[in-house]
Amino acid sequence: MKLNADHIRERFCVAGISYRQAGTDVRGLFAVDADQHRQVLEEARAKGFKSVFVISTCNRTEIYGYANHPHELAALLSRHTAGQYGEFIHHGFFMQGQEAMHHLFRVAAGLDSQIIGDYEIQGQLKQAIAVARSEQMIGPVMDRTLNFVFQASKKIRTTTGLSSGTVSVSFAAIEWLQQKVANRSLRALVVGTGKFGTNVCKNLLHYLPNISLTVCNRTPEKAEALAASLQVNSLPFEALAHQLNEFDIVVTSTAASEPIVKPHHFTSARERFVVDLSVPANVDKQVADLPGMHLANVDDISVILEQNIARRHTEVPKAEQIIAEFEQEFYNWLHTYKHTPAIKLVKQHLAQWSGQSGCEFAGQAAACDEEVRELVQQTVNNLVVNLKSKAEKGCYVIDAYQQFLNHPALAAKVS
Repeated sequence: MKLNADHIRERFCVAGISYRQAGTDVRGLFAVDADQHRQVLEEARAKGFKSVFVISTCNRTEIYGYANHPHELAALLSRHTAGQYGEFIHHGFFMQGQEAMHHLFRVAAGLDSQIIGDYEIQGQLKQAIAVARSEQMIGPVMDRTLNFVFQASKKIRTTTGLSSGTVSVSFAAIEWLQQKVANRSLRALVVGTGKFGTNVCKNLLHYLPNISLTVCNRTPEKAEALAASLQVNSLPFEALAHQLNEFDIVVTSTAASEPIVKPHHFTSARERFVVDLSVPANVDKQVADLPGMHLANVDDISVILEQNIARRHTEVPKAEQIIAEFEQEFYNWLHTYKHTPAIKLVKQHLAQWSGQSGCEFAGQAAACDEEVRELVQQTVNNLVVNLKSKAEKGCYVIDAYQQFLNHPALAAKVS
């Protein structure tokens, strides 16, 4: 079958269901685990698809592939999920050709994430592709497609501020503390050891390595278990009021209905840093009036998040420009790819005529005559340029043969 760049491009499809179209209940019906992913790929291979992969996260399930229509991919996916094809059609989205390609570039760059600039999606995407590759469901065109996609994503990550600054409340609190305490050796207490408090503890230890950390929780077993796993100290909740004065940093994240940190708990005046990440507040607002006290609550931390998100949005046009550049590079490559069978045949003929076929095409290029090998490559490169930009394709193939065979370097080698 004759390769045609426009035809190949139009066959690139995506069918998906994401946070933009559906709630968690509906998205959950189409979530795909590792076994289901492999089942989808096995059926795709049996039905003659050359390239298919599925990415499934809490925010999206999307199936990509080269197909006649994205509905084919939606039907393929639906047969291996709890959701029905009709539900997918109702709640999902379908893209084909350049629109589908642009969507993949945006997903990999974090531009389509619920939190803009979230690069976690890139790791999930690479994992999905690795599974498809292990099932031989990433063909040569898809492989090159993904190469351009990840090149664009890398450039966006390294040359723009799309992912700069935190958009996590727990980490924003650490960012606030970093600005205040730098690398000082201080005693820190985290009150509340749920999932949120645990993240705070881990980030504190990672980003403020000079602190001495203690954890406290109303349920002592939870505090002791976390303290043991992190190799830090634990404080009984009943001792909290009496020992708060000993700490330089206090972070609260509990479900208490009223303040548990009050002004009279601090019996000596010195510089302290208190972060209240709870709603309702865990820290009495009058604590802020104490000498040397620096107090931040959820609203203060949210300001940091809003500034970071606003900064990220200003970087979107730069990211889109980078994507446009790499998309164009891919389409340029695709127009060359249609000549791949002819180019491969010419390269084989040139190598055979020069006596280099045994090494060049058996993976032993080092044994080839370097000068002749370079001549083969130069001739092929010139052919690629002519095939890409000029008419009368057959004439340029003939010209390539003649130029090669009449080259003085080759004549000297074979005479």
